[in-house]
Amino acid sequence: GELGYYGDQPGKPATVKVEDIMAALKSLNSQMETLLSPDGSQKSPAPSCRDLKNCHPEFQSGEYWIDPNQGCKTDAIKVHCDMDTGETCLSSNPSNVPRKNWWANQNSYSKKHVWFGDSIDGGFHFSYGDPSVSEDVVEIQIAFLQIRSSRASQNITYHCRNSIAYLDYKNGNVKQAIKLMSSADVELKAEGNNKFTYNVLEDGCANRTGEWGKTIFEYRTRKTVHLPIVDIAPFDIGGEDQEFGVEIGPVCFL
Repeated sequence: GELGYYGDQPGKPATVKVEDIMAALKSLNSQMETLLSPDGSQKSPAPSCRDLKNCHPEFQSGEYWIDPNQGCKTDAIKVHCDMDTGETCLSSNPSNVPRKNWWANQNSYSKKHVWFGDSIDGGFHFSYGDPSVSEDVVEIQIAFLQIRSSRASQNITYHCRNSIAYLDYKNGNVKQAIKLMSSADVELKAEGNNKFTYNVLEDGCANRTGEWGKTIFEYRTRKTVHLPIVDIAPFDIGGEDQEFGVEIGPVCFL
């Protein structure tokens, strides 16, 4: 049917179809749906994977777009959503430190913790997120993700050859255990304050055997500001036969 109504000029009836009104309402409705129930696409990013899971429990785990600061969606970032847990996970970039002798010919009698990003030639601090997005944008989005989350976790794998990572089997202590640097500039260690000690899931670097081994460190916290991990400091390096590499696991927020 058609509705007649009068415009500014009397006597000039204009008509508008009911179908057009319905179509406009439908379009507006779907735009509102997108705002209220984002689908994790680049055009419709969710605040976090937990929000996406709440809106779409049927979604599978995989890559989605999120916008934790809820500003203009052009600064949305791509993440991995674990739809079983609702965790938002960001990969590090690059995700590993190549295995080699990083600290050769140093005086091995005066050993100390050496920060990879700060002190080792060719070393770097760990950065996260899509390499095509500027680091500043990712840092802001991570800061909002920390605020929106109640806990966070991350694993770091240390590959070793003749380099103690955690337990020194021969001496029976963890004095040579590596340190990790949190994003809040707090050192995470093998012992001390429980809030700042990591867990060890596997320790294959307790003996200097000449073979490659690995030790897996895990840090879980309710103070989400402490993750991601941004640097690593081995202690037992410096000899010509001592090599290491690192796998930087994704940081996950919930």
